[in-house]
Amino acid sequence: MKTMMRMSLLGFVLVILGFTSTVLSQEEVISSSNVGECSLTVEANARWHTLRLRAYHPEGKNCLVDRDSMLSVLSEAFSKTVLLNSEGVFTSLYIGRLIDYPWLSQYLAITAREDRKWNAKRGKPVALNVNKYVSGVLSQKEVLAQIETIVAKKGYRVKGVSVEKVLAGGLREVPQYSGEMAAGLFPYDAQVWFRLERGGTDRK
Repeated sequence: MKTMMRMSLLGFVLVILGFTSTVLSQEEVISSSNVGECSLTVEANARWHTLRLRAYHPEGKNCLVDRDSMLSVLSEAFSKTVLLNSEGVFTSLYIGRLIDYPWLSQYLAITAREDRKWNAKRGKPVALNVNKYVSGVLSQKEVLAQIETIVAKKGYRVKGVSVEKVLAGGLREVPQYSGEMAAGLFPYDAQVWFRLERGGTDRK
């Protein structure tokens, strides 16, 4: 009985490892650059129709990606023909944790600091679900206009922003923040996806 259980467990592990290997093998790096001691890549998964902007952190280091570096690697990615894949269009661009991009983290925290709809004492919105609040902030024109200018190269537009695992803390926790301090808790980090849709013609 124990032998059978071990064999079943081993088979399960091998299936999981095989699935993970298959998923990873489907991710194609389509652009990359170095940002200080970190590397920044855009990876495409044609099977799942997803794009991932990934910041690789060396051991013991934090990756703080500036706006120009982020937009540059995305611009290079959206100049590639792989984004016109035959299996369909890409439906999302995942950028990972917002804290890796100080300019976006700061934008979120400052917006909440000045917003009456954010309860700084409780560290949550006055009325909305926190994920919905943060996605609304990141859907503002100041953010999306920069992303949409790039994705439009292949006829894409950003139709929305999805977030999860929002973190709120003091302004001292916001990376590279040097503005006016205020008491309370403000959102500064989350897992973020830009939802994409394609229509019209690409710009060559």
